Amino acid sequence: MSDASDQPAPNAVSGRDLAVLIGVLAVLEGELMVGDVPEHLTDRLRDRFAREGLLDPRASERAFRQAINDLNHRLRYGLGEYPEPPTRLPVPD
Repeated sequence: MSDASDQPAPNAVSGRDLAVLIGVLAVLEGELMVGDVPEHLTDRLRDRFAREGLLDPRASERAFRQAINDLNHRLRYGLGEYPEPPTRLPVPD
């Protein structure tokens, strides 16, 4: 695990950077849903989520998509799209 924590980051991030990351995560989630992400890339991304404590290393593909979706909504909250931290919205099977 890295030195990251659940505490707010010490430095602000631009809204444009957050917007790009939100879009990247949405595309990634959609591509995973239809099976268009190469396995080696999926494995590397899953490993990263696991290292940061956002995903169990043995998690299912659906759980991985859920972790991506949850991160996406937390970034949306950071961008100001939600007045309070979002609740989990289940992803489709």
